[in-house]
Order: sequence, then structure tokens, then C-alpha cells
Amino acid sequence: MYTIDIKDYPQNNNWNSKINSVPSIPGGKNTLMQNLRQLLLLVDKGDSFDQVPQLQGSNSKITLHDLCVHQLSPIDLVKRDWDGKWILSDFSKRWLDCEDPLYLAAYFCAHVKYFAEILYYLDSPKTARDLYDIAINEYDLSWKTPTTINGRMIWLRHFNLIEFQEFSLLYHITDNGKAFLKTIHPMLPMDVIKNEDETKNESDIQFDTQILEYYHSVNNQIRKMAIGYFPCHISTFATTLSELLSQLSKDNHIDSICDYTMHQYHIKESSTKSALNTISSLGIIERKSNTTYDITDIGNTWIKYSDNLSLLPLFQMRYLFIFELLYELNDRCLSVKELATIAKISYGFDKENIFEINKRIELLKSAKLIINVSAQKYTLTQRGKLLLNKYDVEFSVNKPSLHQHDASPSFGNDIITDLRLAAKDSYNPDKFEKLTAEFFALLGFETEWLGGSGKTDVLLKTSNTPQDTFVVTIDAKTTNSSKVTDNLVNFDTLKEHQIKHRSDYIAVVGRDFNERLIKRAKEHDVALFNLDSLERIYNLNVNTPVKTCNYRLLFEQNGLVDISTFDHIIKKKEDTSDLLNAVMAILVAESHDPFTQGRLTVRDIYRSLRDNRKISTSPDIDNLKAVLDFLSCPLIDCVNRDGQTFFATGSICDLTNTLNYLKRKSKN
Repeated sequence: MYTIDIKDYPQNNNWNSKINSVPSIPGGKNTLMQNLRQLLLLVDKGDSFDQVPQLQGSNSKITLHDLCVHQLSPIDLVKRDWDGKWILSDFSKRWLDCEDPLYLAAYFCAHVKYFAEILYYLDSPKTARDLYDIAINEYDLSWKTPTTINGRMIWLRHFNLIEFQEFSLLYHITDNGKAFLKTIHPMLPMDVIKNEDETKNESDIQFDTQILEYYHSVNNQIRKMAIGYFPCHISTFATTLSELLSQLSKDNHIDSICDYTMHQYHIKESSTKSALNTISSLGIIERKSNTTYDITDIGNTWIKYSDNLSLLPLFQMRYLFIFELLYELNDRCLSVKELATIAKISYGFDKENIFEINKRIELLKSAKLIINVSAQKYTLTQRGKLLLNKYDVEFSVNKPSLHQHDASPSFGNDIITDLRLAAKDSYNPDKFEKLTAEFFALLGFETEWLGGSGKTDVLLKTSNTPQDTFVVTIDAKTTNSSKVTDNLVNFDTLKEHQIKHRSDYIAVVGRDFNERLIKRAKEHDVALFNLDSLERIYNLNVNTPVKTCNYRLLFEQNGLVDISTFDHIIKKKEDTSDLLNAVMAILVAESHDPFTQGRLTVRDIYRSLRDNRKISTSPDIDNLKAVLDFLSCPLIDCVNRDGQTFFATGSICDLTNTLNYLKRKSKN
């Protein structure tokens, strides 16, 4: 055992190359290095990877192989050799030889985000929450809870670099920590992101004409969310693909390809076939027989460039939200979480998929189309802007309208996106509460945001006639996790708020809810609105609005609300709307008939409507009379009555203009 010279300490990795967590080693807090050393010795021995290692103070059932995969390899303490076997890294070999704890600490500082930095910020004593807030606010780390920092604190205490006072809950740097801090290089927030736009002087961007022609010849295929499997990090997709195509050009038999990928990338035959399917879907190779593949013309064209940029039209052709992601980053900065929400809301993703968004981010970064502006946020480079300006039409970049369904300008899809983002921000609950109040106000409710500790978050009231009026107290719950859990909702407090405000119903709004919370909500007569419910209500309001008093059907439910209870109301309204248009169309068409001169009885109109495919059911006579009365009233004035007959005095366009006028007047 000996001490490593400070000049031989590991060099700091680039911040974005550092990992997010320290190794979690089974056993007690006081056996970390002892058990880590034992694990590395077992790896070096190399014959017990499927066994559970016997470690001091540990009753873990995790195998050595799984510990290598999840704890040791992310920080490069172990790696795979050419045949896929776990072996020690050069650092691990040297550390086992010297057993210098500060050498290991320096290695953690060089490879783990916000490890050395904790020592820097302990120039004055701080709580774990203080250090967590610095990580979130200064370094833009996307940790879900302050407990994320605990692993770092355990290791730092084990290295005797910090100490903890139980009575004050404060961490202090030790004298050893102060001395060690002088030997390492913590990164300050201003040093974390120093990415300059390497493309800032570019003035044009070109794609190969053959690639563009190929894109247009097949761009009608269905685009998918999940990018297919490939045996590399997606940022190096082009390099790995070029190597694979080079091998395929030498020997295109599936057995040879599988042998190559097994030795080069340590993947099984099934994984190789999945990778070949991914490349085939991009049009770069094609299957010629059951056992052979050939490079296509477009594949040979791409080989001339062998870069990720030239691959992007092929990805755009096959997968959702590629160049559309660039559009969303045009003139603004967004995080992966924000982009995942936007992808679900506007671009056909079936869920908020962080994993798939990260793939797209890395692909576009490697093509120098986007760049970090902070540790977690991205924007366009000059090259990215050039691509959008020149090729957005060429590549059919989807730019969703906020008002695709002729919605009111004040009721844009932005409210849904904002709600989804705010629902995750558990450290800013006021924003979600205010957005919840805004959402229901847009539906026509009188809303009041109260907020604050011990208060109702949002109070709703309908502005209908007294017999239709009802009041709702709403609790808006934010959470970093995927679902609001039952321990976050106090049903006794909700009942107290109901009594205080004399509300008719209680509701909870949140991202989603676990099964136990749904069960308890049923027991306590509480309606639960998740974000998918709110989105469906939004679409309902845009396409077929209902009266605010009809929302009683939702608030009177217990547990997760069922929007389908509106189906009969929607059906009736749609049938009446279809009938209105059909009657107007018949009267306008009949106005050109020289015999009837446009005059039809109710019975005549009924006969004309019976076989009309634009209405779902045969019209009810009473409904038909009601529609004719509406069209002939002075306010609408599109139909006149002459005894028992009716005739058009305006067009369908006149009817539309009149209804739009009434809509505008109602808002003044």
C-alpha cells in the first residue's frame, strides 16, 4: 500500500462525459472501499460472475455480473475485453495495487458530476437540501429528490473529506477535505457549459441530391416513435454503420456478419438481426436472400459522406420528431423533458418518452444541428437554422397549429403543454395550481386561485342559472414521479376545505394517480382528473363544446373520471348540428327548382333527409321543426316561412357568418 503522487491524479472529464451517480456498493457505510476492493478482486479472478459475492455487511442477492453492469462499468472501473468478458480497467489495477483512498476520491471527482463541487460549496456548512438546490439551480441537474445526493455524501464521509452534525443536519468540510480540494479541479457553473457553435460561420447547407430523391420516393411510409436497435451509442451511429458496411461489402452472408458483430460489439445473433432490420428500414441495405444482404444505391451514396448529417433525411423519413425537434428549438431553449412533453402533445408520441428524445438529441448534436446552452437545455446552431430555412418544406417538417380545430385564440394547445410541464415541477406547485385555474376558466367556469399552506388550491363555480350552479374545491398535485401517490393527498383536509367553501364536489388534478389513491378517492367521494383526462376535455371543448353545467357529470364521479359519460351529450349535439346543415343545404338546393320555387313542407324536408348519408339517424319530426324555427328566427334569418312551407333566404355561408358573429358578440 502506498500513496499516489498528486501529479498522477486522473484528469477531469468533460462535464457532459461525467456520469450522474456514484457506485452503490452492497454492505454498510463503513465497508465501501473494502467491499469495492473485494468486487474488483473477484472480477480480476474472472470465474464467478453468475454468483452473488459474499461481502461484509451485505445480504444483497445481486450477482457480480449485474454489479459490473450497473455499478462498476458506468464509472469505468471494469470493462469488457474482445470476447465480452469483464476485466479490470487500468485505473482499477493501479488502485488495487496502491489502495490509496484519495486516489479513488480523485477518480470519482474526475468521473462523477457534482462530486468535487460539493467540497467547493462546503466553504460554509450546508444541509443536504442546500447542496441539492445548488445542483438543481446552478448546474441544471435533473435530480428528482434531494435523496439523490446521499450517495455522494456517504462516499465523501467515507473518504474523511466531510463530516455530518446530527443535531444541526449540517455537513462540514474536514481539514483533510480542505487539503484535498487544493489538489483537484471542481467545475463551477460557468465552466460546465462552454460549448461554442462550431457552425456559426456557415452560410449554406447541402444534402446529396440522390438522398433527397430517395427521401421523396419513399416518404409516404408510416413514421415510428421508437428508433430501432443499433449496437452503439447513437452519436456514433455513422462511424459504426460505416464499419459494418465495410464488413458487409467483403462478406454479405449473415453468419459472417454475426461473427463480426459478436467480436466487435459483443452482441448476440438476435441483436445483429435487429440492427440489420434498422439499417434496412433506412434504405441503406436490403435483403437479397434468406442469408445474404446487399448495400443499396442509397447506401453507396451515403458511404461517400459517412456522417450523421447525411443520415438525417433517412431518419426523418422513418421516425417521428427528427427535424420537427429542430423546429421546436428554433429561437428558444428546451430541456429533454420539455421536448418529450411536446412530442406527445403535438407529434404523435404515445407517451412522454425521455429515452427516445435523448436518442434524437444525441443524433442531432453529432450532426452539429443543436447545442447545449446549459447542462440540460438545447437550442439550434447556425447549421440547424440553415437546415430549417432551406429544407423545412423539402422534408415536410410538421409544424402543428395551436388551433387546428378552429379553437378560440385564448384556448390554445399551449395550456395542455404547460400543464404537463408544470405537473412535474414539485418545487413550484403554484404554477401548476394557477394553470389548473386557467384551464377551467377557459372551459367557462368562474375560477379563483387561493393556494398557500392549508388552503384550497382552486375554487370553481359555474355561472349558470341558480338551479344549475355548483361549486368545486380542487387540489392540484405536482410530483416528480410518474404518478401522484396516496400519501400526497390528505382526504380529511379536502373534506374540511369542502365544508369551509360549501362546495358540492371535491376534485384532485395531477399528472396521474396510483391504484391505491384511485381506490381511496372512491371511498371519499373525490373525483380524480389526470392530464390525459384534461387533454381529452380540451379536445372535446374545441370540437364539440358542452355547457359548464354538464361538467357536473364528471365532478360527481368518484375515482378517476370517465370522460365517456359525455358521449350521449356529444352525440345529440353532433346530430343536431348535422341536421341543421343538412336542412339548410336542402332548402338552398331546392331554391333553384322552377316547380317548387324552393318552398318545401316539413314532410318534404323529412323525405329528403331520410336517405341522407350525412346524418347518422333518421330525423325526429320535433327536432326538424325546432331546427326550422331556429333558422327562421329574426336573429338567424336564413329561412322564411310561408304558411306550411319553408324556403331559404340565405346561403350556408350566410348561416356560418351569422353564427360566427354571435360567437364574437358573446365575448364582448
